[in-house]
Amino acid sequence: MSAERPALMVRPCFQQDLELVQLIYAHHVLTGAGTFEIDPPSLDDMTARWGDIVQRGWPFLVVCPLSDLSRAMGFAYAVQYRDRAAYARTFEVSVYAAPTTLHQGAGTLLLKELLGMLRADGVREALAFIGDSHNAASIGLHRKLGFSHVGTLTNVGEKFGRMLDVVVMQRSLPPLAG
Repeated sequence: MSAERPALMVRPCFQQDLELVQLIYAHHVLTGAGTFEIDPPSLDDMTARWGDIVQRGWPFLVVCPLSDLSRAMGFAYAVQYRDRAAYARTFEVSVYAAPTTLHQGAGTLLLKELLGMLRADGVREALAFIGDSHNAASIGLHRKLGFSHVGTLTNVGEKFGRMLDVVVMQRSLPPLAG
């Protein structure tokens, strides 16, 4: 592989990864409309969020170069869509890549692994709520991995002095044979 595109691997996110996870997310909060948070969460806040997800047995992953397994280049996680029993097989997915690693395949690897884990856990539907209808990279990533556009919530967020849409995408996960 070339120097521009290092060999990558996806692994579970551990507590020692959370400083990099927090920095990656803070960048997206401060510079983009993919998340509608205005202020970056603190490391303590990110640790609490990660802890809640992991404690419930839901996936929280990082991608790192094979040459440095301690360097998170992106992260992804999934949470149950709503906290009601009827939604137990429907999960919302989130994926964020470090700004220095965009277009290196990190998001694709993360989302593929996340979807595989959800499918293995019996999840039937994966949802993505993508901030900003002009977020072509995220919309394209989800489309590439089988998500379909199922709706747009118009003008539901305001950030950077702009009213923003949320694009809703969905993918069915067929049950594993057996």
